[in-house]
Amino acid sequence: MKVVVLGSGGSAESANRACSSYLINSNIILDAGPGSYRNFLRYGGNPLKINYFLITHLHGDHIFEIGAFLWGMSYLARVEPVTIIGPKGVRESFESFIKYANTPKTFMRFDIEYQEIEPGEKVNVDNFEVITGKGRHTITDIAYRIGPLCYTGDTAPSEDIVELCKKASLLIHEASGLTENEEYLNKVGHSSGRQAALEAVHANVKRLLLVHIPPALSTQTSKLKSEALKVFKETSIAKDLLEIEV
Repeated sequence: MKVVVLGSGGSAESANRACSSYLINSNIILDAGPGSYRNFLRYGGNPLKINYFLITHLHGDHIFEIGAFLWGMSYLARVEPVTIIGPKGVRESFESFIKYANTPKTFMRFDIEYQEIEPGEKVNVDNFEVITGKGRHTITDIAYRIGPLCYTGDTAPSEDIVELCKKASLLIHEASGLTENEEYLNKVGHSSGRQAALEAVHANVKRLLLVHIPPALSTQTSKLKSEALKVFKETSIAKDLLEIEV
């Protein structure tokens, strides 16, 4: 399995980071945050190969770029359907987006199939049985386990996440702040780098990739990584267009 980081940032784009998005092999997108479609094209991705979008939750920094992907597919005259999977509200959100973007029916000639799921359900995606779990966020957040890969979306520390990610080869876990701000971070449904590392230890994963780095942490990523490394040695911080073999 190949994972490409299309967006390693969180909350808002920064000069060097698009918002949350990950390409799995060549046909699955996990989240579609602002800036991710351009990174997808920079990487050399083919919009016609994308068959599935898996959405963790319906905050803008995880979904705003869905329009760019869909319009890019339309521009290339896609006719094959695409499937969007996510929490309740996914269909309404994206159908409204397509409508209010004044998308011509003659332009978008492919169907969108929606699967609205609850955390804990299993879904079939390509050749994978995808297992889901519940993140601790301000709205419903679905974490995904795709074979050896686990992706949390946005979450405060969660026993459910630990259970979902046990013995994963790669845990992609949000890290929205430093240890000194953990009380506030947890209150708004986020984790520090140190807490992400603790989750990695408890889940006995092989590698931890810290993501969802907000613009305010742009100059403090060394400290973020250092705090996590004290807990879990196999920790790295994601950068846009990073490729990982899992």
